[in-house]
Amino acid sequence: MALVKDMKIWQIKDFLENELKEQIFLEIAPILYIGQTTGGYFGVTRHILCLVDFLGALYCGYMDEEKKEDFKRYKKMIISKPSKVEKFIREFLGDEEIDSNYKKNGNIFYKMYRHGLVHLYQPKTLKQKNGREVIWAIYKGPRQRATIQFKADKGEYIINNVRHLDIVSNPALSNSDILTISITCLYKDLLTVIDKFNLAIEKDASLVKNWQSASNAIIEAEEIEYENK
Repeated sequence: MALVKDMKIWQIKDFLENELKEQIFLEIAPILYIGQTTGGYFGVTRHILCLVDFLGALYCGYMDEEKKEDFKRYKKMIISKPSKVEKFIREFLGDEEIDSNYKKNGNIFYKMYRHGLVHLYQPKTLKQKNGREVIWAIYKGPRQRATIQFKADKGEYIINNVRHLDIVSNPALSNSDILTISITCLYKDLLTVIDKFNLAIEKDASLVKNWQSASNAIIEAEEIEYENK
């Protein structure tokens, strides 16, 4: 089932449960390579962040005023925006029921991985106000007390007692902190947050209106400078 105009609440719930989650099982789970130590690090994260982009847009909506402003400034619709994604990460993934580290470091995670992976092959290195860099270290494993091995500054390092979506230091890296990401947790948390969003839509009519405004904009035909003669 694709998005349709003015989706009713039952259609939204059906889409989340039987379309989006099914897509995750069919298209993300296979590249997680469960049981293998290698594979899936970039692919899983790229896919998940694209879906979180989508969910953020639906969560926040795309009302007429925003649409008019976008056409005035950009001459086109900008349905998904970093502020919407970061709000969804903070308010849904960052809930204590899932992992408060998304509230703490979710915006850094998004800036590092979303644009880097989708547009520039690999996550971006970020620089803090104090001059120290934040570099990436991605692993498969548990949410807490993991041991990871990663490469940086032409060296190979091991960090013990790692937590998903935490920022840690290593004495061997004098000018860098490390954002640690478990793709196992990302996968599980995405499924959990879809269920959480589904329940929230049942209880909050404003979320249905937001969904409708964004999904209607998504399926709206976009003008292009092309004519098939």
